[in-house]
Order: sequence, then C-alpha cells, then structure tokens
Amino acid sequence: MGASEIVDLFSEAAAPDGVETGAAPEGAHEQMRLRDIQVFNWGTFSGYHRIPVAAEGYLLVGPSGSGKSTILDAHAALTNPPGGVAFNAAAREGERKGRDRNFATYIRGAWAQQTTDSGEHAAQYLRPDTTWSAIAETYRNAAGAVVAIAQVLWIRGKGSSSADVKKVYLVIEREFDLRELKFFAENDYDVRRFKFDLKDAFVREEFSAYQERFRRLLGIKSERALKLLHRTQVSKNLGDINDFMRDFMLDPPETFELADDLVQQFVELNEAHRLVVDARRQIETLRPARAWGMDLDAARLRRNELDELQAGIERYREQLRRDLLHASMKELQTGIDGESQALSAKQTTERLMRDELKALERRRDELGGSLIEDLKAKHAAAETKRAERAVKRSRVATNCEVMGWAPPDTAQWFTERRDAARDFVEQSRKYVEQLGEERFTLRTQREKDELEFSAAVAEVKALERQPSNIPAKMLALRDRICEHLGVPTERLPFAGELIEVGAEHKQWEAAIERVLHGFALSLLVDEAHYQGVASYLNDTHTGMRVVYLRMLPHDSRNRSVSPGSLVKKLNFARRPEAEWIREELKERFDYECAETLAAFRAAKRGITREGQVKHSASRHEKDDRTRLGDDREYVLGFNNAAKLALYKRRAHELAEAIEAARLRTSELQEAASKHDAKVRACVDLANLEWSEVDVNAAVTEIESLRERIAAETAARPDLGSLQHEIERQERKVEVARKAAEDLSGALNAKKILLGNLERRLGELKPELTEVALTPHQRTGLDERFERYREGLTHENLDRASSSVDKALSAELKQLGEQMLSLEHNITNCFKDFVRTWPAEASGLDAAMASAPDFMAKLERLESEGLPEFQERFHALLRKQSEQNLTALSAQLELERKAIIDRISLVNDGLATAPFGPGTHLKLEHKDKVLPDVVAFKQQLRQALSNMLSLDAADAEARFVVISALVGRLAGSNTADKNWKQLVLDVRQHVEFIAIELDKDGVQIEVYKSGAGKSGGQRQKLASTCLAAALRYQLAGEERSWPKFCTVFLDEAFDKADADFTTMAMNIFKTFGFQMVVATPLKSVMTLEPFIGGAGFVQIRDRKVSSVLSIEYDHQAGKLRYDSQAEDGQEVTAA
Repeated sequence: MGASEIVDLFSEAAAPDGVETGAAPEGAHEQMRLRDIQVFNWGTFSGYHRIPVAAEGYLLVGPSGSGKSTILDAHAALTNPPGGVAFNAAAREGERKGRDRNFATYIRGAWAQQTTDSGEHAAQYLRPDTTWSAIAETYRNAAGAVVAIAQVLWIRGKGSSSADVKKVYLVIEREFDLRELKFFAENDYDVRRFKFDLKDAFVREEFSAYQERFRRLLGIKSERALKLLHRTQVSKNLGDINDFMRDFMLDPPETFELADDLVQQFVELNEAHRLVVDARRQIETLRPARAWGMDLDAARLRRNELDELQAGIERYREQLRRDLLHASMKELQTGIDGESQALSAKQTTERLMRDELKALERRRDELGGSLIEDLKAKHAAAETKRAERAVKRSRVATNCEVMGWAPPDTAQWFTERRDAARDFVEQSRKYVEQLGEERFTLRTQREKDELEFSAAVAEVKALERQPSNIPAKMLALRDRICEHLGVPTERLPFAGELIEVGAEHKQWEAAIERVLHGFALSLLVDEAHYQGVASYLNDTHTGMRVVYLRMLPHDSRNRSVSPGSLVKKLNFARRPEAEWIREELKERFDYECAETLAAFRAAKRGITREGQVKHSASRHEKDDRTRLGDDREYVLGFNNAAKLALYKRRAHELAEAIEAARLRTSELQEAASKHDAKVRACVDLANLEWSEVDVNAAVTEIESLRERIAAETAARPDLGSLQHEIERQERKVEVARKAAEDLSGALNAKKILLGNLERRLGELKPELTEVALTPHQRTGLDERFERYREGLTHENLDRASSSVDKALSAELKQLGEQMLSLEHNITNCFKDFVRTWPAEASGLDAAMASAPDFMAKLERLESEGLPEFQERFHALLRKQSEQNLTALSAQLELERKAIIDRISLVNDGLATAPFGPGTHLKLEHKDKVLPDVVAFKQQLRQALSNMLSLDAADAEARFVVISALVGRLAGSNTADKNWKQLVLDVRQHVEFIAIELDKDGVQIEVYKSGAGKSGGQRQKLASTCLAAALRYQLAGEERSWPKFCTVFLDEAFDKADADFTTMAMNIFKTFGFQMVVATPLKSVMTLEPFIGGAGFVQIRDRKVSSVLSIEYDHQAGKLRYDSQAEDGQEVTAA
C-alpha cells in the first residue's frame, strides 16, 4: 500500500454516505495494517488457506458454525500468550460452561462429538494421528515495511491434550508464505532445521521473546495493549465501567512496587528487631545459669572442704588409735606389775598344801590303799564304756525302725541285720538311677508342655482380640510397627486376613493353606506407609522372618484364570486392597487344582489335595514336615472361631498334662527322700560291730568291780579315817590351786592383751600415723569426733570413725545432688540456648565444659551485643519510616492525581468521538469512602508520627504497627490479598462516571457502570470507551494515530441498530483503526462503507471450511455480490 492509498483512505470523494472523513494525520504512512491471514490445518480449515485482507478493513461473514471464529482464534493465538488465549470466547460470553476449543482441538481438527460403545462422548478429529498446523499474519505499511508473524504447532501420536502440543514462533521481516514450511514436516518436525531452511526468520520456542520482537516491529507499546485488543475481540459487553477503566485505561499504580519494597526491606528491619529480641531472650536465658553457676562454685568449694575432711579421716583415726593404744598399754602394764606379786604369794601357799597332801597319800599307800584306787579307776572306765554302748545301741534301734526291723538283742541277730543293711546299700544305686531318669523325663516333657501352653494361651488371646487367623507373634510385630508409624492396624493388613477358601471348596483347604501359607503371612503396604515400614524393619531386629509386599499398580490388562484355578476357590474381603490382592494371586498363584495325577502332570502349575505342588514344568515340591490339614496351622480366613476352639482345647489338654507331671514329680521326690533316709540308716548299721553295742556285757563288768571295791575296803578299816583327811586336804589344795590359777589367768589375759595392743601398735601404718593432718582436717575432724569422745577406746574407734565418715558421705551426697541439680538447670539453659539459637551456639555443646564460653557470651551480650542491636534497630526503624512509609504515603496521593491526569487525556480523545447526534462522552471521578483504606492511611500516619522523639517503648510500638502493616501486605491468604489490592490500588479508591454532553457542554445523561441500559446502549457505551481505550493504549500521548491499528471484532454489533453501528465504526475510523469484523449477514450492509473487502466463510459436511473472497466496489462502498456469485473463487489450496 503506497502513500497515495493512505490518502485515499481519508478522502471525502472516496467516502460513502455516513462515513466521516478527514485528512490523514501525520505519521499515517507508518501504520502497520494487516494484509493477509494464512492457516494450514487449522480446525476445520484443512490444508493451506490464504485470506487477503484489505487495508481499509475486512469483513468475515457466513452462517453460524462455518468457521468465522476459527479464523479470529488464529489471530488471538498469534498475538497472545498460550495461557491468555480465550478461544471462541464471544460465542461463550455469559455462559458458565468450560472451554471446548484449545490448541490440540484446532491442530487435530475437532469437528463433532460422538457417543462410543461404552456410552462416553468422544471428539471426532479430521487429523487423529501425528500432524502439524501453521498460522500466520502479514502486516505492511505505506513506507514499505513488512512484518510477518507465524506459529508452527505439531502433535505426535494420539495425544489430544494441550500438554502434548509443541510450538515454534516465527517473526519474518518480509512477505512470507506458509508453504515455505514444508521442510519442517519432511524432517520429522526437527526444530533445528529452521536455522538452515529459514535463515532470515527470528525463531523462538518461547512466546515471551517472540512477543517482544513483534511488538517492537509492529509498534505495540505494551502487553496491556495486546490484552485490550484481545478483550476487544472476544467481548460484547462492557460490564462495569469502573472495572473497565481500572483494568484497561489505567496502569497499575506504583504503590504495589513500593509496598513490595517495604515488605522486602522490612526483612532487614525485622531481622534487626529479631536480633534485639533474640539478644534479650538470650540474656534472659543465660542469666539464671550465671546465678546457678555462682551457687555451683560455692557448692564445689564446700565439696572440696568435705572431700579434704573425708580424705583425712583414715589418718586422723589411726593417729587417734595410736594415742588410745598408748594409754591402754600404760594402764595394763601397771595392773600386770601388781598382780604378778600377788600370784607369787598364792603359788607358794598352793605348793605347801600340796606337800602336805602328798604326805597323807604316802601313809594311805602304806596301808594298802593303792589297790582300792586302781579298782575305782577301772570302775569309772567301765561306766564310760556302758554309756557309749548305750548311745550306739539307741542309733541301731532308730536305724532298724527306719528300715522296719526289730532291734537286734543277740550277736547273731545283729550280724544278720548288718549284712542286710549292706545289701540294701548295694542295691539302692539302681533304684536311684531309675528315679532320676523318670524325674528327668517328666521335667523335660513338662518344660516342653509349658512352652507349648504359653504359645497356645498367646494364640487364644490374639484370636479373641481380633478375627484374624495370623499367628500371635506376627500380630504383635504388626502392632509394634503400627504403633511406631502412628496408624491403625487396619492400614497394614496381612494377606491372609483378606482371603479365605470358599465353603464349597473345603476339600482343597489344606492344600491351599500349604501353598499360600507364606503369602498369607505377608504384610500389605501401600505407598503412603512404604518408607516408614521399610525404615522400621531395617533398624529393628525382629527375631523372625518378615515379608511385606509393596502394593505397586498391576498391569492394566485384566488377567483371566481357568475355572479350576486356586484363585477361583477363594473369597476376598470387602476391603480397598481386595482387587490388588486378587491380581497378585492371579499373577503368582494361578495353580490348577488337579483332581488326578494326570491332570496334575498336564498342568503348567498345579496342586493336588495331598499337598504336592507343581511350580513350573521342572520344579515340584511336597513338604511333609508338618501334618497336612492341621487346623492350628491355618492362616487364611475372615473368621477364627474354629481355630480359637482348637487352641482352647489344646491349652486345656496341656494344662492337665502339666498338673499331672507336677503331682508325679512330687511323688517321686517324696520316694527319693524316704529312700535316702533308708540308705543313711543302712550305711550307719553297716559300719557298727556287736561289741560296740553290747550294753549287757558292760553292766556285768561294772557290778563285778563294785563288789571287789566293797570287799577290799571292808578288809582295811583304818583307811576310812585317813581317806576322809586326804579328801579334806584335796579340797584345800583345789581352793589354793583355783585361787592361783584364777589370778594367773587374769594376769596372762592382761599380758596377752598387752601383747595384742603392742602388736596392734606395731601394725599401724607409718604413712598414716606419722604424716601430719592439715589444719582444716585437724580442726574439722576434732569437731566431728567430739560427740564420740566420752567412752571412746581403740576398740570402738572404728565405729565412731565410720559414723563420722557416713555423715560426711551423706553431706557429700546431698551436696552432689544439689550440684547435679544446679548443673542440670545450667545445662538446660545451655540446651535452650543451643536449640533456639543454633547458629549463635555453633561450636558450643550444651555441657558444663562450655560454661565459660556461655558466660563470656552473656557478658558480651550485656555489654556489647544488645546495645549495638538496639542502636541498629532504631536506625533502621527511622530509615524505613522516613523512606518507605513516607514514599508509600506520598505515592498514594500521586497515583490519585495521576488518575485525574489520565482521565483528562482520555477525555481529550472522547471529545473528538461523537457518542450520539451532537454529543460526546466525558469521564469524571468521585472519591470513595472505604473503611479499610481510611484505616490503612491512619496506620501510615501513626507509623510516621513523632519520628524525632523515638525511645525504646516508642520504637517497639512503632515496629508493631509497621509489622502489622507488612504482615497484611505480605499475607498469602485470600483476605490479606484482597485487602492489599484494595488499599494499594488507588484505582479502586475512586468511582468513574461517564457523562454524555452536548456540543455546549450541557449534561444529557449520566452512565454509571452501564446499569439499567439496554443491550444496544451498553454496546454503544462499550464501543466508545473501547475506542478511546485502544487509542490511548496503542498511540499514547505522543501520537495522533497508533502505529498498530488492526482491531478484530467478533459479532460486536449483533444487538445494535444501523445508526449506532455507523456511529461506532466512525469512532474507530476517526482514531485511525483498521477494522476486521466477523459478523452475521444482517449487519453487512451497515458495515460495508467501512471496509475494503470481505470473505464468505462456508462449511461442507460440517467438517470442511473454506473462505470465498467477495470483491469490493470502492466507488459505491459496497460488496459486489453478483460478480462474486458468478466469478468468485474459493480462497483455499490443498
């Protein structure tokens, strides 16, 4: 399009009736106008299609569903980011249903929905397999500049989601034909081919760089302008004028950036405040430790003193013992000296009396008295013999009674009993061995029965607690795992709890139990608990074999099993895991239940009722280590009543067997005791002779001696008086002897005692008695031994010393407990510090060894840390209050003034655009009173007040205010976000009103949000505001016309009359826009004067769309339908 064409666009001669014209503004030749649209495999437009677009404007007409919106959606896709495209939005406006069009449906060519055999609705595609699409637009200006923008999209396989779509974006500064892209499909969609086959193209796989490029070349100032253009394309209704003004005519205020800066910089202030608070808390945490540390030092000093006393007790005791021994020895020696003299006198008296007794005894011997004395001696010996034999005879009688024999009274009878006793002893060994063997057998069996009884009782308790047939030890293990994980046991079922053999297949129950035993004892673990179970079992020694199955999804295909399969004979619990376990059994235990051995041999995998298992063609197994059909070993099933009864019966049997064994053991013990008594009796009898028990012989001898003594005495009458005198003298001698003996004994005792004392003195260790005590030990121990001084001897010294030592130990123990308590309190302070401030405590352990470092840290905090942190906090608080809060408060006012200035600029544009006959619109604003905004500004003023007089309390209060503000500004919940949007978006602080004025400025009508207006009036208001907004967003303040001027409208005038449509199009033309409008046929005549060409969109068989170009009569300002009907050609190519 040349410069002359630009001028023709605005010449009065060329303008049809109703079209307002004027001179082309300066810079009109720079306008980039759309000149063609190209699509390839886009929706129902299969193959290649090129639609030439007139510079003056273009219409897309055709019936509903023909594909007009498909062409407009190609433009939307080219100019908007993928996430911001609203396909076919005009048709959906006001509807709540979801989007039915997306990139994938356009690439695939979705054209219908059909019902499948399963009753579901499925899209029908023109291109169901790997395919590609391309769309492009070309823009030119009068200066010869050309910009083509394009997208290449492809999808592989059967994918039909947006995630399956791949894209490449192109910007080319020349004429471009989509058919140049055939290399891309020929090279299997290799993006690297672009730099070889399309070298002059700007190629990117991300939209942002592509958008930056085409916006710069086409003169689109901002992304907001693109968003407004897209909104213009898809919207029919303005809605609330306030929302429109805020979203499309006013830029977001900078208050958000300032608030974000405040939030970001508050981090530093908050950190400074945290350091102050932390320093205070650290001091508060460590100060008690310092006080307790002083108490601990005092306790340690006292402990050292007591330790010193206790260390000196032994030396003190031994030195005191030495002194006591010396005193006792001196006292003893004095007594010994006196008693030695007295003993000498008594011994002399005894000697004289013995001499006199000997003279009397010589006289008696001379008279024959020696014979009688000899007989008396023999008589005494015979009496002794008789007494000894009587004792032994009594033993014989007792032993015979034990054996059940009569006591022997003759030598022959005694000999017979003695021999019998010896035989019993010989024979008892075999009996004892028999008793021992029976007792051992009983004990062994009873221990075995007791173990089995304990196991049976445990099983009974477990079976009574829940209906599971799983062994008690496995249930206990699961309880421990579930307790560790904090989940109910139902979340970790055993496989056996979810399956049972059907009642009609009981004949197979034993064999199935044998095959599935290990599987049944496997825990089923879902993904949520897999990591926890694995960790617990890895870290725990369970003492048993544990198998758990991670319930990974099975292959989606449905496995089938034969009617005779083991799986078919099972019932499954109604649990979420049932389907998984069914599939697992199909995969692992699809064993044929073979009725005959022939069937067993023919099966791929199978079992017999006798328990033989065929795992594969080669591996067979039959395990007869346990009896097949033992119900107690069953682990499958939902109900354990039968198993519970078995275990109760077995427990009762075992209890009776244990009691019987106990009674028999008692009987054997009693028999063994009786037998031992007999053995002892027989051993005693076997060791005696008759001469040792013959009492009668001893009695006869005594009588004989007594008679002889009497006869001899009668024959010597003078001996009687002499014997009496001798007896008197013997008594005197005995008295004298006893007196000398007693005194000698006492003297010897004292000498022995003195010797013992000397020995004890000699045994004292020199290192204890000669090393002096410290003054503290001497004084302290003197005080503690003082209470024992009275009656203290070397003999009770140890008891007194032990009492003192125990008292010291008790004091030390109490002191130790006090010190431990103090250390515990101190280390708890350290632990609190380390746990709360690990970075500050790096390298320090919460132990007493670190106490000096912690106390040094406390001193630094008190003298340096806290004052420095407080000073920095106050400085940052002043800085942020003066900078950020002041800036935010000022920006709120600046933004309000900016709104007024922006409205003035928009009003300049509205003043040139007629709204009605002889009228135009003017925008005004009114401040809104919003409680949240008023409170927000009040908080700002509060935070900024009295900055010069900032003490600690004021600083803390001001920080609380700022922290509350920042907390809401940084809040992530919906309420805080809404509040932030309200208080910072100054656009919401004012209400916008559109006033319709006549040429003299007289108010005609006021529009508030379009409320209460008809559809046509709302479209009229929307078009006027849209035109002004577009002009403002695209041209700005420095240009009369925008450089990019192409505006797409989708059925924008379906509710408006012809006069309004003409007025609206004149507004857009006045602002220099190129209009591309999709419209129903009824609006074509009204729109004809404002375009330079049109295309008729049609569709065949509901799935083949195409565009017919309609020629335009520039002189008449109308479309030439007749010639088109005769000569028109379809704008499409294969």
